[in-house]
Amino acid sequence: MDVFTNYYRLHKDPGVKSRNLLKYLLSFIDVLAIYLAFQTAYLINYTGHAGFFVSEKNILTLFIAILPFWLLILYLIRSTGIPTKRYKVLSLLYLQSSTAIFFLLILFYYFFRLNPVQGWLLPELPFFGFIFLFFGRILIYNILIRFGEKDHNHIIVIIIADDSSLPFIDNLLSNNKLGYKAVVIFTESPDVKARYEDSTIILPEKFSGIIGDLIEVDFVDEVLYLKEKADSSTVREIITTCEDMGVTFRLRDPNPKGNLSSAIKTDIADGKFLSFINLPNSSYALVIKKTLDINIALLMIVALSPLMILLGILVKLTSKGPAISKVSKVGWRGRQVKVFRFRTMYLNADKRSFYAESKNAGQGSEFEEDPRVTRFGRFLLKSGLDQLPQLFNVLKGEMSIIAPQHPLESEKIKSFNRKFS
Repeated sequence: MDVFTNYYRLHKDPGVKSRNLLKYLLSFIDVLAIYLAFQTAYLINYTGHAGFFVSEKNILTLFIAILPFWLLILYLIRSTGIPTKRYKVLSLLYLQSSTAIFFLLILFYYFFRLNPVQGWLLPELPFFGFIFLFFGRILIYNILIRFGEKDHNHIIVIIIADDSSLPFIDNLLSNNKLGYKAVVIFTESPDVKARYEDSTIILPEKFSGIIGDLIEVDFVDEVLYLKEKADSSTVREIITTCEDMGVTFRLRDPNPKGNLSSAIKTDIADGKFLSFINLPNSSYALVIKKTLDINIALLMIVALSPLMILLGILVKLTSKGPAISKVSKVGWRGRQVKVFRFRTMYLNADKRSFYAESKNAGQGSEFEEDPRVTRFGRFLLKSGLDQLPQLFNVLKGEMSIIAPQHPLESEKIKSFNRKFS
């Protein structure tokens, strides 16, 4: 049985057209909201001028310069897993993004040496952008919820179930407001299999060991254990996997009497659970952290782009090969991340310790006499400038500005060998 082929057939393929249509719709709403922000600020500050802001060269230049960056921030917000289900969270998210846009507007205003603009145009542009984007997104979400289309905002789950779980699964997956979507169900129940084999993947429980692999394939949010009689060894194994991957594990317990230090009591779809939440339980904290990462990374890329272009040219001139190298590291939820760095070694150098990390790396002890490292590469490694391209990994949501260092993929393999040896 090709599990992953069926996974893409049942989970990825259906709804692709509708999701693409939704992306186009959201992009159109975003562009319209930004246009309305410019037009509103123009009408307020240029009271003696009728018509549209495109007639003013200064404002039109700002609009053309800021539009792609504004759309980029909004795209990154949607693609990096930031929760946007609460209005307060959504407002905080767009407020922070508008703050970053304000600083970019000032930067572009002085960079293009534009003539002075009237009134409070510059601060009003991100303010009205925040207003139109926020209420435009709320309008779209309410329309989608009303028509039962929540595919853009699902909580992706893996379920372990038995015969007694069927009523709860029906209640959970049929409630559009909850937004749960099961991608795989592990069960021996003929009734569960007959009900859901056409809409999701049904696997025997003996294959539950691949849960970690499934989490790596897609952004699985939660694993639900719904069986009436829990297998303690299986539960412990799944809890460990979810902890390693940063995924929430929920154990159904109709009468949760005991108190576990790592679990909290939660109610979902009329079911009581002991939940092991392995990510920050505060949506506000997650929003603040991720939007700050995106905004700071974008501002730093814009500000440091001349330096990064210069360093890329010097890498190309001093040795053959690409200016940027990709290093495999272990990122969020155990996924392999291709981290961008300026190349510091010769093209055909042995890559086994390409970017070995150690406490002494800053002193240059590991690469000072290494013949594989280029002369300019030694400078980059000593100064830490080789890591500047990682800002693009931050933009993609794969890394954070301030976070524990990502281990190399080879280090992950060694860790697994130690664990199972």
